[in-house]
Amino acid sequence: MTLYESLAQRFIDDIVCERLPIGARLPALRQLAQQQGVSVTTAGKAYDYLADRGWIYARPQAGYFVANRSQITEFPALSSHSLTPRDPSRFAPVQGYNSGLTGFAPLGTSLLAPALLPEVDLARTIKRVTRRASQSMFSYPESQGLESLRQALSEHFRENHFAFNAEELVITNSCLDSVRIALECLTEPQDAIAVCSPCFSGLLDLLTTLKRQIIEIPVTHEGIDLHALETCFAGQKVSAALLSTTHVNPLGITLPTQQKQAIAALASKYKMPIIEDDVYFELSHQKEKPLPAKYWDTDGYILWCSSISKVLAPGLRLGWCLPGRYFDKFYGHHSYTSMGVNSLVQACIAEFILCGDYRNHINKVRPILQSQVHLYRQFLAEHLPSSAQISAPQGGLVLWLRIPGVDTNQLADEARKAGVDIRRGSCFSTHPDYNDCLRINCGWPLYLKVERDSAQMQLQGLCELVQSLKGSDS
Repeated sequence: MTLYESLAQRFIDDIVCERLPIGARLPALRQLAQQQGVSVTTAGKAYDYLADRGWIYARPQAGYFVANRSQITEFPALSSHSLTPRDPSRFAPVQGYNSGLTGFAPLGTSLLAPALLPEVDLARTIKRVTRRASQSMFSYPESQGLESLRQALSEHFRENHFAFNAEELVITNSCLDSVRIALECLTEPQDAIAVCSPCFSGLLDLLTTLKRQIIEIPVTHEGIDLHALETCFAGQKVSAALLSTTHVNPLGITLPTQQKQAIAALASKYKMPIIEDDVYFELSHQKEKPLPAKYWDTDGYILWCSSISKVLAPGLRLGWCLPGRYFDKFYGHHSYTSMGVNSLVQACIAEFILCGDYRNHINKVRPILQSQVHLYRQFLAEHLPSSAQISAPQGGLVLWLRIPGVDTNQLADEARKAGVDIRRGSCFSTHPDYNDCLRINCGWPLYLKVERDSAQMQLQGLCELVQSLKGSDS
């Protein structure tokens, strides 16, 4: 055991024995180094070791704190799944799977608060790019996307140990747009698609619009049901799979590396196209970012889709896809159904990446987001009934909650009347197994100064509604 691991183990022992309670503040790095007679580097490695394993978390400009490590072991999975295709339009909520409130609704849509976005740096980049914009930037854009942006993205992800050539990439209007193009060029109406269960509500709305059927593959805190997935592939029950593998929305889990490798192997074995929705790839709560399943895709059957929407600015509407062996089909369909993506937006994002501001923003926002998720979990644990279960996500922006005895369809209706936006469990499946679950966004800071329109007030109002519903049932 190394010196930093030995130091970290002492903290783990103190946390397990509750000598260090949840929320306790730990010594600053220099103070710890002096106390233990080690270097600041060793102290930093010990804290990194603890944070990567979920024992502690950092609050920017505040220090390190003991995390709530309670893990959910019994989130509901599909109670029975016959692997029979289902038409999502038949089971959609009245207002669709992904409907939300307009106005201030911090708990509903998964996104970062404006205060966490690099508005000044981005505005400076836009001004710089527009000042030197050439006439070609105001012509119809290249169908594949600006070469400068594709090259910038290639270099950016290469630094994350995920290498690909700029020529392999196609720029689109969003991650969801990439998924749409992939579905349209590889499948037909009424084809069945294998999806995660629970499944992001926006994907269910898209599949409904495209008239695709779905087969839900159970996903729990342990990962995806690979046996069910292979059964679908082997029996030719599906024409494609649409899966998330990193910081899966709504559960927040990341599939183990072995499962990602297995997914890539199954795609090759059965020659099955797999569309990988990886929009939260950059938002890991750990120091090391996990790799997508696409990394192990040696035969090109995985189409990797992502965007800047969750990390930078959803309003800019820019995404991309690595279509692999389906490049010609994907690029052709994209060219026929779109005149490309706004050239000025592409040029600005390319510049933002190449000048280093994009990576600086990601490195800054990740620990902030990790801290916010811990604060949300702590707040919910204190204000919800003791039977409530709260996910412990490894990344992303959302929490998945289960409140036994509460119908979250009724809860969402009551919350809507109070101006509180959440996503009810029935928005994530065609099955009734998640009707006591809900999803909330953690992208808005819980400010210490409680204002009328704040995420904390909305969260407080949600907890009061839950308590009232639980009380009416008792």
